[in-house]
Amino acid sequence: MNLEQLRAFLAEIDGKMRAMLNDNPDGLDEAQSEDYDKLEASFDDTRSKIATVEKRQKKQDERSSYLSQNQRAPLVGGVSNQEEGGDEKKDEYRDAFWAMQSRKPLSPEQTRTLNAGTADKGGYLVPETFSALIIMKLTEKSYMRPLATVSTSSSVENLPVEGEDGANGWIEEGGAYPESDPTIGQEIMKAFKTGRILKVTEELLQDSISSIESYIALKFTKSTTKAEELAFVLGDGVGKPTGFLTTAQVGKTAASTTAITADEIIDLWGSIDEDYASNAVWKMNRNTLVLIMKLKDAQGDYLVNKGLNGAPNTLLARPIVINKHMPAVAAGAKPISFGDMSYYFIKDRKVMAMKRLDEKYADTGHIGFRVDKRVDGKLVLPEAVQVLQMAAV
Repeated sequence: MNLEQLRAFLAEIDGKMRAMLNDNPDGLDEAQSEDYDKLEASFDDTRSKIATVEKRQKKQDERSSYLSQNQRAPLVGGVSNQEEGGDEKKDEYRDAFWAMQSRKPLSPEQTRTLNAGTADKGGYLVPETFSALIIMKLTEKSYMRPLATVSTSSSVENLPVEGEDGANGWIEEGGAYPESDPTIGQEIMKAFKTGRILKVTEELLQDSISSIESYIALKFTKSTTKAEELAFVLGDGVGKPTGFLTTAQVGKTAASTTAITADEIIDLWGSIDEDYASNAVWKMNRNTLVLIMKLKDAQGDYLVNKGLNGAPNTLLARPIVINKHMPAVAAGAKPISFGDMSYYFIKDRKVMAMKRLDEKYADTGHIGFRVDKRVDGKLVLPEAVQVLQMAAV
């Protein structure tokens, strides 16, 4: 189990232990005490596993941070702007880049440093430190990235995707072996462009370099995150990533256009192959969650269990992930999904380009900065995610 699943499991064990104590205020009998001890042992074991996973994750983050600091980033035109020399060279390029954007006088050394970052079609490559900052902010604010498989690429990639495994047969003595070949297809990860022009007042450009960098990073992050997240959920693949709801399989169709029953939720839970169930999460928007939190099983117990100590809410023992871009409950909509979101692949292009537009907004006292980022996203195994589809009108 991953870290999120372990925390959810820990919260589930804690809930069972609390319930046993609350239901037996006069103390536990021998059998109950034995069950409680087993839960306590499982709680301690799970807590130990969480500590181990957190330690491994911390080390992995440290390794990733170290590697990203030493990678050479290609320019838009395919030439690297990062010379050998490590952080000192990167800092020199970063300072020269933002000084140039502010139209501050450049020293001969800064000019030479900046010329190494000229793109083929105008503009300059965004410094590597700025690019890493944007990716980090997207991850912090994203609904999809923490669950998806995210990587960086410098070109179009073909992902081999396994189809049928093939199957063994039972063979009598001297009998023939059945022929059964596995199948492998491929998914092409492209690089769709999203971007915008940011308008900055001339007065702001007279402030410190760090103010400009922070401002542009913040604005671009907000608009890019919104565009990406919507595409990762609902995108049609035409000029943008393919949303997971576009290709996920329909596990259950609701009988109503506006109402969801407990049995339909249970049917959706049961529709996914057990190979994907162990890492599956629920996805829905907050309004849909409010509806689901009112559902009860045949014993009158609520289907949703509230998470403890920051752990996520769970539905049928699996975590619930809120995503505001999930559709509302309406005729023909797909408001709830259940599946393993690690099969949604996101490919970032690390390089981002920026071009300063001096004359375009001169009459209003603004300077434009045209920034773009390229990314693709796709659910590579549609059967890994099942959705609930509301009845049509």
